[in-house]
Amino acid sequence: MSSSDHPESGAVSAFQRLRSRIKPRERLPIWRLRLIFGMVCLTFSEVVMWQNPPRRAWFEWIALYVLYTALGAIFLDLAVRFQVRTPASLGLSSGVYGMAACAIINHTAYENIPFGLLARGMGLQVGAGFLALMTFLIVMRGKRPDPLQVGLAGVVGVAWGLWMHWYPIQPNVNWGLVTLESAQIYLLAPLLVMGALFQFGAPRFGTFREGMFALQWWEAILVGAPLFIALMVGMINGAIPFLPLLIPAAVIAFCVWALRWQMRRRGYEPSILANITFIAPNLLTYVAMAAALIFVGSLAYPLIDGAGSPFGVALYFVVTGFGSAWLPFACGLIFWELLRTDWNEDFKKKK
Repeated sequence: MSSSDHPESGAVSAFQRLRSRIKPRERLPIWRLRLIFGMVCLTFSEVVMWQNPPRRAWFEWIALYVLYTALGAIFLDLAVRFQVRTPASLGLSSGVYGMAACAIINHTAYENIPFGLLARGMGLQVGAGFLALMTFLIVMRGKRPDPLQVGLAGVVGVAWGLWMHWYPIQPNVNWGLVTLESAQIYLLAPLLVMGALFQFGAPRFGTFREGMFALQWWEAILVGAPLFIALMVGMINGAIPFLPLLIPAAVIAFCVWALRWQMRRRGYEPSILANITFIAPNLLTYVAMAAALIFVGSLAYPLIDGAGSPFGVALYFVVTGFGSAWLPFACGLIFWELLRTDWNEDFKKKK
């Protein structure tokens, strides 16, 4: 029997053909960026938006990192696939991220519907997706710290300091009071890991086409599998009820449809990820923003004097208002752009 007829040699050649098709070595730099973005997503969704980190066992953080890396890879894929750049498209793509995070990963979509969904799902988690993407882009661009960006990081820190002090002591939540020292530790730990990943994990001074962030078929399977498993496990153990799941699923479907529709109407434009085709992360920018977040947040912590604190109540209404408004606002921007484009075309024809 010739070597070509041997079953083992046939399996080896098939594996070599598959490897030549998917080219995993060429995709490693992109996966390094996805791993960094996954940590950014985990930090904002779980700690900055305070999903009660003290209740998590150490091994749960490993699972969360895998899930947020998978979801972050899908988020980046949406950004390039639908040429996300405008405020409307940024809102819709962040909506897909936020709805998937609150429905599959942290299950905040099912708590106290509709107010819990609006505040913690459509509010906090959609905001977390937007902030994670902006942080990733700002640091990866490699520019020096911008006072406005550092100031905005401080504003996010105020929200973190107020929320993680006020929300856990609400009678209907009853997580227990979070001390400032405990909250600082839980935030500082992922911030240090994130900084190390930015400094040592990013393929520095490399040039990437934005289209490289799109998922290949095998990568789509790779990132979809853990999210699908988390969805099935959650449904089996009752953490994800079927009927309430239809709400975030419908929002995700609508956002994807709207992204696809507005992309076709607008024509080709580079996505927002085109801003970081040259990877040169600036650690000084990251340190300045992270320091502003945790320092200003620590100053805001004492402003909460109890469950009925006006600062906490005001923040809750702001978050709920954001959760209620971002989808209609994004749709309104798309509708306005459509009217303006059609009007300009009609005006040109009349001339």
